[in-house]
Amino acid sequence: MRISTSHILAGILLTCGPSAAAETPVIPQTNVVPSVTVEQPENPVSSKPGGPVITSMSVRLGPQIGNITTETIIPEFHFIAPGGNAVFLHREIVKSSSQSDNKNFNPTAPINIPAEAQKDGTVLTGGWGCGPTQYYTTVRAYIVASDGARSNSVQYTVHCNGG
Repeated sequence: MRISTSHILAGILLTCGPSAAAETPVIPQTNVVPSVTVEQPENPVSSKPGGPVITSMSVRLGPQIGNITTETIIPEFHFIAPGGNAVFLHREIVKSSSQSDNKNFNPTAPINIPAEAQKDGTVLTGGWGCGPTQYYTTVRAYIVASDGARSNSVQYTVHCNGG
């Protein structure tokens, strides 16, 4: 009986390979689009006459690539600064279900919007990247002017992956 080289190689490969294992069902997890809840200001006023005022807050989602759920939420602070002198947005974490996901939190963002636009009312845009974990973070924000005047506060909660 004559055995070919290809039969010998096939036998070696088949006996050396991994044995078939029982299949484990894999349930794909769908990411939940981030969301924000906002306590909109009612009758907002500045700490000083003529100081900045946050009139409202809105949000939009970051860009989505293909069918991958975005992990970015973009807060938008609608404000007016009659003096045109708003210089930065201050944010502070009020409460969070995760300390590790907030490690890149930036409490201060400069406002580089021309004075005339501030006087007419404008929008300051932020950003929040959720990452892969489930958590929420509540933030309080206000605007500070160059003369020290402070706007009213607005409080919002970012919900990441259903948190």
